[in-house]
Amino acid sequence: MEDTLEAYVSREIPRIYREHSLVAVNEVLPGRIIVDFHFKKNDDTDVFVEVTSKKMGRTMLDQIINMYAAISNIEPTLKRFELIVVGPEVEASVREEIEKIPVKLLTFKQIGITSEKGLQLSEFELQRQHEILHLSPNEAKLITIWESENKTVIRPSDVQEVFDCTANYAYLLLHKLEDKKWIERVSQGLYQFIPLSYGYPDKIPPTNSYVIGASLIEPYYFSYYTSNSHYGLTTQIPYTVFIATTKKKPDFEWSGSNFKFITLSTNKFFGYRKEVIFDTKVNIAEPEKSMVDSFDKPKYAGGVEQLAGITWRGLSRVNKDKLVKYAVEMNSHSLIQRLGFIISFLTEEGIVKPLSNKLENILLDLVGGTVIYLDSKRKKTGKLSKKWSIINNVPRSQLLSEIEIR
Repeated sequence: MEDTLEAYVSREIPRIYREHSLVAVNEVLPGRIIVDFHFKKNDDTDVFVEVTSKKMGRTMLDQIINMYAAISNIEPTLKRFELIVVGPEVEASVREEIEKIPVKLLTFKQIGITSEKGLQLSEFELQRQHEILHLSPNEAKLITIWESENKTVIRPSDVQEVFDCTANYAYLLLHKLEDKKWIERVSQGLYQFIPLSYGYPDKIPPTNSYVIGASLIEPYYFSYYTSNSHYGLTTQIPYTVFIATTKKKPDFEWSGSNFKFITLSTNKFFGYRKEVIFDTKVNIAEPEKSMVDSFDKPKYAGGVEQLAGITWRGLSRVNKDKLVKYAVEMNSHSLIQRLGFIISFLTEEGIVKPLSNKLENILLDLVGGTVIYLDSKRKKTGKLSKKWSIINNVPRSQLLSEIEIR
């Protein structure tokens, strides 16, 4: 019941806070602490929401304090933020203790999740468990295995691996499980598993775009706008999931999510790592490669204004030696010119600290002989930077539009 109730509340949180912009889900904070939701108010206040199915007692107090400390250590420092923890009950002593720091503790009842709703969910969970009795022995075996393995996506090969059967029989079982609402078809031969804990009425698992995207193509890694959002390098919410790959694949849409595949040459396909997102390991660009990819193809990162924003947020957080190393390995003069110019521009504005002379000289040695425009889509006019062989045709106010001047 606890898992069912927590899953339900987690689905309701975006609706309850619908007046705020959703920035991230399962965001990784400093210290590798994960918070369920990150919203932003219209007044630029960052709101973090954590959902728990357990009573908020003394055992949870340390976790809440650690999460608050992790948010406080985010760089660049947030101007204003709130931490809200939602759970079934709050011990009076904990509420008194937590008043010493600006953390809000809310019960399910306070956000509109009544005891009647809990009873309803319990009944539906029992009904869902009863449905297992109506599965065939082979169907029940698959469900049991997938539940124990925390499966998120299913392919015919997963069925064949269990029963050593033909592809036709595997598809037959999958078709029956789809009819019984245990799986949902994503594309040909790819399904999303709906575990037992999502047995409340008219609900399916939260759309996990990372897990689905990772299942659509190999090799791959998430980058550009998507990885920038994951690392907090942009405050914008990307409605398209950007996936780097060495193959060609048309754009794909599923359950309200758009997936765009960017084909890279093999020499540019590097600099990614495994990250746990939604309890699943996926490939995602390292923070340094996320920045470099964005400077290589700005249109997939939101444009030149976003380049200035991600540099402001990211330069102090990334490994600068690795950033320059990755930029050099991309073998792109225009990338070097854009990266060098933006860092110099922000340095002159007093917004970021400059690169060391050694790193800047590495970039300067690779500036191309051809003068380029900072934004190739704008009017061909502007001020020439001889240092970086680039013409800045973007107004200062627009370059700084994604930056909060303190």
